[in-house]
Amino acid sequence: MSHVPGVRTISIALLAMSCLPSCDKDKFQGPAAEVKKNEVKLDLPNVPAFDLPPAPADGSHAVKELRVKGKKLFDTDVVVHGFVTWSYDCATAIRKPGESDQDVQDRIDSPKVVDGKVVGDPTLCERPKFYIGDDKTTPAEKSLWVVDVPRVFNRQEMKNTPNKKDRDIDPLKCEPKEDPKKNLCGPYAVGDEVVITGSFKTSSPHSERNSDGLLVYKKMKNITQNWETPDLPPDPNAPGGSAAPPAAPPKK
Repeated sequence: MSHVPGVRTISIALLAMSCLPSCDKDKFQGPAAEVKKNEVKLDLPNVPAFDLPPAPADGSHAVKELRVKGKKLFDTDVVVHGFVTWSYDCATAIRKPGESDQDVQDRIDSPKVVDGKVVGDPTLCERPKFYIGDDKTTPAEKSLWVVDVPRVFNRQEMKNTPNKKDRDIDPLKCEPKEDPKKNLCGPYAVGDEVVITGSFKTSSPHSERNSDGLLVYKKMKNITQNWETPDLPPDPNAPGGSAAPPAAPPKK
């Protein structure tokens, strides 16, 4: 059987050329994409401002300033102006459902044996602390933690150390009903405007820690309650004080 090379190829080419004027080009295109361009314009919110509040007129620092760029002030004494936004209250923290104020206080202050168990333990309470912010509505997570706040001796401590001179060696505790001119335990409540002086650190002497910084309390001025830490005479037992032992002579 004879075979003519190229006949089939030529036939296909002629067929394609004859179709060019009349064939629909769309028949040779793939399916249309299912994803269409969205013409809706999004109304995005404005980028929030990160400007720091103006520095207080008294030369102190703002809370936001310390939180944003306060690392350079770590391990230095600073003065911070703000408002108390939260305060630790032991009775509130440990209260059981239906427990009265007196029952809570007895658990804290008056250890006694009940059914062979000691009831009442001052160590149920954490050390006093509070938060301050640049205004009264500052949330806790944006406030500054103030720690090592002085407090009044509890009943058990008074009983265990009846001699006042023995109690005076603790600089973070005060006598109940002490003379306001000597009292280091100042009043504070949520909403109070305060000026706090303290050491800006990441950890306190009693192991509270905050990588953003915390303020180890030294003294306070409560503007709202018109109270200020009194200026007390220097401790005679402190180094260099009148009652401190003399320094050893230098070695020759």
